[in-house]
Amino acid sequence: MTATASPTPLEGIRVIDLSTSLGTYAGRLLADLGADVIKVEPPGGAPERSIPPLTEDGISLPFAFTEAGKRSVVLDGPEIGRSTEQLERLLGTAQILLTSEGPGVLRRRGLHPEDVTRRHPGLIHLSVSPFGLTGPWADRPASDLTLLAAGGLLALAGEADLPPVRAFGNQTSVISGVHAATAALIAVLVLEETGQGQIVDVSAQEAVAHSLENAVQYVDLEQTVRHRAGSGPVEAGTGLFACSDGWIYLVGGLGGLPLAWDSITDWLESAGVEEAAQLNEPQWRERGWRRSEEAVRTFRDLFERFAAHRTKRDLYEDGQSRGISIAPVSTPEDLLNSPQLVERGFFRPVTVNGRTLAFPGSPYRFDGMDVAPGSPPAQPGADTRAVLDALPAAGPTAETRGVAR
Repeated sequence: MTATASPTPLEGIRVIDLSTSLGTYAGRLLADLGADVIKVEPPGGAPERSIPPLTEDGISLPFAFTEAGKRSVVLDGPEIGRSTEQLERLLGTAQILLTSEGPGVLRRRGLHPEDVTRRHPGLIHLSVSPFGLTGPWADRPASDLTLLAAGGLLALAGEADLPPVRAFGNQTSVISGVHAATAALIAVLVLEETGQGQIVDVSAQEAVAHSLENAVQYVDLEQTVRHRAGSGPVEAGTGLFACSDGWIYLVGGLGGLPLAWDSITDWLESAGVEEAAQLNEPQWRERGWRRSEEAVRTFRDLFERFAAHRTKRDLYEDGQSRGISIAPVSTPEDLLNSPQLVERGFFRPVTVNGRTLAFPGSPYRFDGMDVAPGSPPAQPGADTRAVLDALPAAGPTAETRGVAR
């Protein structure tokens, strides 16, 4: 594909980003697609600018990641995110408003989606909130940890005999952001077709509940409710196994079926692994036996003896050539040096305060377009004058507020 600087999929779309850390990744995804995303900040900058980890010169890496490609403005008013004359004029030029708080907070600020879309009928109000705009929990406070718990994902994370473990980072923001950006794109298509905006109500709890790995499929296919299994396998031949330079993940069976069992057995036997022939015995065809502690322990001993002097890359290449589902457990360094990701230009350099950082790019490509992280985050209010000077004296009417193309 031949990439060019323009056009981009969302060229001509303006997004006003009033979100907290819960919704800010959605704005980043829209910015990557070419939307003009304007982050509205308080005079001293958004509190997310101080979220660790920080560089030696105090730059928040999470903030740099979520705010790349956005412009920053500081508006008049006693409280960030409160409806003011400046904000109303700004909304009059936008197609999308992004917020990420509950309905009570938004109503106190004059920004409840029902009120905003009544004032601006051609505006899409993309409302990301912890529990959605309705229901008994709509105004409950929440954090990444409590949303992972409320959505059910926390129940699957950690060792079986220990408390659940929260994954690093603001995972609910990422999960909600992907769902929100997808919904916003559909709403933009409706706006282009009809000229009418709408409320897009995204519940972070529901987004998490929609992302429960394969737990739902287990219920459907095996009538089994998944629980925390930690790093240990629940079935011989499937799970994490140590090798000479780290770990690989092997799938010898799925749903109780020994899908790759013969190939794995042949692999070990051809490598001269002692006692590997026992894996051909009839009991290894029985689901109950393969899921026993003895079977799991026996297979692990055999396979890790085989893998002890092999790298994860060698195991991956050899196993794949045999039709075995196997994958290396990649470290951050592995990802940066992955020949596949390097060839596709997945990681993009972004210079932040003189420091070049490698940012993950988009996992999709458009023919003739370069969809990627934009400029580094601006200083608080750096774009205020340029944005405000370009505002019309009075907001456009509903008839003239369609998508700018």
